Amino acid sequence: MIAYLSERENIVEQVNSICLRLFDAWCELRSVTPLAYLMHCWPMIDSTPQAVRRIGETMRDLRRYHADQLDDNDFQVLCEMADLLDELSEQPARTVRLIDIGEMPETRG
Repeated sequence: MIAYLSERENIVEQVNSICLRLFDAWCELRSVTPLAYLMHCWPMIDSTPQAVRRIGETMRDLRRYHADQLDDNDFQVLCEMADLLDELSEQPARTVRLIDIGEMPETRG
């Protein structure tokens, strides 16, 4: 657990700042799919574990399923946000493997 509330608040503020920058950029570029994913989970009303998990999972899905609609900078920013969210939730970072269009994702079984 993060020792001081101010550390947690600082990380949440960093995540919100990243989301705002992405929102502005994607609005300007009219990037509908990334905007739809972002608006599904942001703005965060609070910083509960459920809210943190929701934004993390949603942005992870965006990277996983629509990486072709993100430029390299957006992808890197989303990875940095994932690191911050992992720090908040104390979960190890998961890796994302990009797939080619038409390639079937691996299933675990």
